[in-house]
Amino acid sequence: MFEITFENNPKTKKFVLSLFGKDIDGEGFIIEKESKERVLGSNGQEISFNELGVIKNGSEIYGKDNIVSLVDFYKRYLVK
Repeated sequence: MFEITFENNPKTKKFVLSLFGKDIDGEGFIIEKESKERVLGSNGQEISFNELGVIKNGSEIYGKDNIVSLVDFYKRYLVK
């Protein structure tokens, strides 16, 4: 299994998002470059650039950078 985690470094986060075809809208939310639709996190809510903490490869599951979201992400997608 492959996952991407990174420090809270804006340049790194923007680069990683660009690899996934994502951008940031005027309100700071992660969006699809093509459709401009906001990306949803693992909890089904829109996720802002500042909240981004992890991305799971394959289905592009995004998680927020807080303990509750990271534990939920771990339980749902990393524990088998």
